[in-house]
Amino acid sequence: MRPGSTRTAINIGKPLLALACMSVLQQAHALDLMGSYELALKNDPIYRSASKEYEAGIENNGIGRAAVMPKLAAQYNQNANRATQWGAQYTGGPNTATNWSYPSNYSYVQLTQPIFSLEAFARWRQGIAQADFSQSKFIYNTQELLIRVLQTYTDLLFSMDQLQFQTAERDAFYEQWNVAKRLNKGGEASITDMLEAEAAYQVADAKVVDAKDAVENARRKFNSITGEAIDDAAKINKLSGNFRYLNLSSMKFEDWKERALNTNAELKAAQNNMEIAKQEYRKNHAGHYPVVNLVGALTTQQSNTVTSINNTTNQSYLGVQINLPIFSGGEINARSSQALANYEKSQADYDVTKDKVITELRKQYDLVVSGKQKVQALSSALESATQLVKAMRKSVMAGERINVDVLLAEKGLFNTRRDLAQTKYNYLVAYLKLNQLGGSLEVEDFEKIAIYFKG
Repeated sequence: MRPGSTRTAINIGKPLLALACMSVLQQAHALDLMGSYELALKNDPIYRSASKEYEAGIENNGIGRAAVMPKLAAQYNQNANRATQWGAQYTGGPNTATNWSYPSNYSYVQLTQPIFSLEAFARWRQGIAQADFSQSKFIYNTQELLIRVLQTYTDLLFSMDQLQFQTAERDAFYEQWNVAKRLNKGGEASITDMLEAEAAYQVADAKVVDAKDAVENARRKFNSITGEAIDDAAKINKLSGNFRYLNLSSMKFEDWKERALNTNAELKAAQNNMEIAKQEYRKNHAGHYPVVNLVGALTTQQSNTVTSINNTTNQSYLGVQINLPIFSGGEINARSSQALANYEKSQADYDVTKDKVITELRKQYDLVVSGKQKVQALSSALESATQLVKAMRKSVMAGERINVDVLLAEKGLFNTRRDLAQTKYNYLVAYLKLNQLGGSLEVEDFEKIAIYFKG
């Protein structure tokens, strides 16, 4: 059930049935992994920022294309003119002033089409590369969101597991302390034994406080990415007991490596960045070469003067304009050298990114391959720890063991259960990261993992 949905519990007056209804309600309100991802799509600030960055970035395609497209410009001026003439109207007459007021207008339309411009073509190609970079980066951010949701979700669950373990450890030490106090009172244990037991309990109690803080911190991180104000960490679905191993197919590491080099989003972005830097160099180096444009214009000028009325002039021309750089004070050389250095840097950055991706790919591949073995080993250990707790409880009832032995066995059980859960979490996260690094991570892969957390 989606967050925010409600059900009304029926008061039937029977405590057991009421508790059962409450359990159903809590499960109904529990947030699963897929629901967390859907919330993150809408509310995660990092993803929302990446989305807007992508929307802005793809516009570089049109900006770059405009450099090679024709440009049409127009201008229109409307003026009100006034003239004053001083002089005699006839020979020997008095000097008088004669005023004229007349309008004039001017219109201008010009079409410019680049014919040969290395800079314009470089801007065009750079715009394409910038749009491709934005797309590659957005794919990477989209894949990162899937991983961050799973990571924060499992971190929250693990913090709860850790709290359970630390609580069990504290309870065991507390019981040991009580036993030490009773033995000391009866003269069977020294004051040192009692103080050591007390110190162990105090340390364990402090660890419980730390574990509670870790739960709250993980809860806040989860709330931040989903935008869901979960006040109780227990309101998210836990890992189901039916754990199956994900299918990696028969691909070997070299196959994953080849796929990563061809399709990894981070590597694609680094390649796009190299192309951007290359076109930046070509754009600046183009300053050494002439620019040839086809230019056509049409002008119309109409005015009245003191000697003419409705004087109209129409003019049009079509020709070739050549701009030839001669001397720029060294600016072109300096900008070209700067752009070349940045291009070479982008090549080095690509190599760094490639090494990082392949190294991380190897790590996640090994984690997935070894994760199955670790889960199997810890599953066997969990079964042994469970049987030990059962045996200890029987021994206590028979008077062969004390309660401390049971608590210590339960501590070991919680420890194994926690380690098994963490191994499963790491296995699932490694699976997602492996697919991301291999360039194949899709929402469908996330859905496969979400099944593990169905309520």
